[in-house]
Amino acid sequence: MRSKFLLFLLIAFSVVGLSQEPKRDFAFYAVYPHIVLPEGKEVNLDVVLVNYGENPEEIVFEIAGPEDWNPRLETSSYPRTEIKGLYLLPGEDAKATVKFRAKPPEDAESGDYTFELVARTADGALEKRFTITVTYQREKKETTEEQQVKGLTLLVDYPALENPAGEKFEYEIQIKNEADEDRIVELKAQVPFGWRAYFTPRWKDQRITSIKVNGNASEWIKFVVTPPFGVEKGEYPLTFVASADGVEAKLDLKATVTGTYDLRLGSEAEVFGKGDTRNIKATAGKERIFKLYIWNEGTAPITDIDFFASKPKDWEVKFNPEKLDSLDPIAQTLKPTVVEVKIVPKERAIPGDYEITITAAGKEDREAMKLRVTVGAAMSWGWIGVAVIVVVVAGLTGIFVRLGRR
Repeated sequence: MRSKFLLFLLIAFSVVGLSQEPKRDFAFYAVYPHIVLPEGKEVNLDVVLVNYGENPEEIVFEIAGPEDWNPRLETSSYPRTEIKGLYLLPGEDAKATVKFRAKPPEDAESGDYTFELVARTADGALEKRFTITVTYQREKKETTEEQQVKGLTLLVDYPALENPAGEKFEYEIQIKNEADEDRIVELKAQVPFGWRAYFTPRWKDQRITSIKVNGNASEWIKFVVTPPFGVEKGEYPLTFVASADGVEAKLDLKATVTGTYDLRLGSEAEVFGKGDTRNIKATAGKERIFKLYIWNEGTAPITDIDFFASKPKDWEVKFNPEKLDSLDPIAQTLKPTVVEVKIVPKERAIPGDYEITITAAGKEDREAMKLRVTVGAAMSWGWIGVAVIVVVVAGLTGIFVRLGRR
């Protein structure tokens, strides 16, 4: 009887053990759920997730709030990437931290803005949510007549410049101090991501971050901006900012990137690893076809490309086609363009090495290559040479025979 009772308890405990599911729970919170945001700043808050369960969980996110603030969650590591979910390992040591980011629109008024953040497991079994409140404070700007009189004025002769990619843009800016006292004017720039900007005095090549402007006087500075390598062609806005004693002046500028132009020429061997090199053979008076490969390693098309040849006297050099209306970047075409060069040495060219310079000239760029042509005699002249040698040998043989009889 006692053994049966023990067996019953063992079975009961086994059933209870099998019926227990793994523990599942997680935390989702922000350390600072209510912040004050001054004008000109963006929301950048840490959001923490901790898995208190026994198994990993796949978590998905939702955000509700003012859409014109562009609320989002991003990775905390650089470069930042927007995320919609993550894989959360169990244990407090494996907690994850992500970034809640939001940017107020330009017309946002002062006040409180709320965002509700939701995190739930992929199967929907667990859900956590909390609210972030942002108290936005716009700066109070005084526009009294006295302040306008004693402000800063910025002037520029050429607010919009155009350059190929990789070249710097230089704006000469006049800073006028309308106050009676001298001022130290701080210089700042607002440029696209990846662009570099600095300031120099107008006539000196020394970088500065501020400049002294006497009362009721003005100073000139250079605002120098360099786009990053590989920047796409287009128009880019720039802003120059000068500030002193609580007075700020801005100047909106524009940089137009037209793209780069890099014309290249090559032989068949240089492009494909086999075929004609820049050293070729030809026969006097005979046509020789050389395949010229041309491509554009820049970022913008090169237009109106003509071909020219510097050649020995009485030689004939022609191109097919004679002209290219446009040559797109090879990053788009994925292959070079072929131009057939017809070379005819003069009829009685002396055997030896000759040089031809081929030039391709477009509106935006030009390139040249030297071609060495080794000329051999024509076959007819070879046979004439053989005949002359035979006649000479026969004549010498006759002379020796006659002298031998004597």
